[in-house]
Amino acid sequence: MPIRRQIAYSFREKFRTQEFWLHALLYACLGLAFWPITQWIATTAQEQSRIFHALIVLGLATLLLVRFGGIQIREPLSLHRDARRSLIAAYAILLLSYLAKQILQASTTEPLILGLSLLQIPAYCLAIASLALFVFGQSIRRIIFTVSGTLCAFLLFSTFMEPLDWPLRGLAGQWSQTLLELLGQSTALSLVRGEQDLPILILQVNGNPYQVASECNGFGVILTSLLLSVLLALYRRLNPFDTACNIVAGITLGFLINTLRIIIIILLAPHMMSQYMLMHEIVGGLTYWGCVIAVWWILNGPVREEA
Repeated sequence: MPIRRQIAYSFREKFRTQEFWLHALLYACLGLAFWPITQWIATTAQEQSRIFHALIVLGLATLLLVRFGGIQIREPLSLHRDARRSLIAAYAILLLSYLAKQILQASTTEPLILGLSLLQIPAYCLAIASLALFVFGQSIRRIIFTVSGTLCAFLLFSTFMEPLDWPLRGLAGQWSQTLLELLGQSTALSLVRGEQDLPILILQVNGNPYQVASECNGFGVILTSLLLSVLLALYRRLNPFDTACNIVAGITLGFLINTLRIIIIILLAPHMMSQYMLMHEIVGGLTYWGCVIAVWWILNGPVREEA
């Protein structure tokens, strides 16, 4: 029976029971409690295309895991053990975060306040996992915990987007300069002052200046590569060493492909100045999705039915 029909059949059986509506109320209250985080994610995705694209990749990766995971839906719309434990954990972490901030508000430092705020992210992901387990049943717990764990890592790492901007920009500029020099190009990397006295990183190639802007730091492609490497490590249930290798491989591949993107754009720019923005977007799109496919293939993402 198709998944939609299974869930619809289970709903018709249970919607008249008091237990079902009690569970629905618990999830509705949790949804209201986490509404600010949901708004933050939506706003960030709207303002930052890198975050939006990474969420799209997570959605597509989830569909592939479902498609090739050989899953079967059993006992949907039931608050079984894993759903109940995840729900209790979500409420407990949320309550702990709130009480800690209220009690320690006057005496805590800013880093501690930030850390307490970040506690809401794992609580949010546990709530999503619990809701998915409640709706679809315990038989797909492997995929649900894989995706929710990956989402948690993704949201935590995305909070470092601003602090990592300049270090990543510097690395991208230096590596691009080195590789362009190996290709026989004349290069120079310098930091200058722009409008409103803001620093600008300029890479000069054969006398032509190129700004290494925030969009060039590779955070988007590195974040997406990290996301996929964590997802596949959780899905494959790798040991800590292999998980670390997965993450390092994903980050390295993302960084190298971003550097390749910069080099291709710089080499093509003198010949396509009239269509520079179009070329920039095409090269960026091809390298981004090429990186997604490469990470999925190299790190053994499922591409056929698995037992």
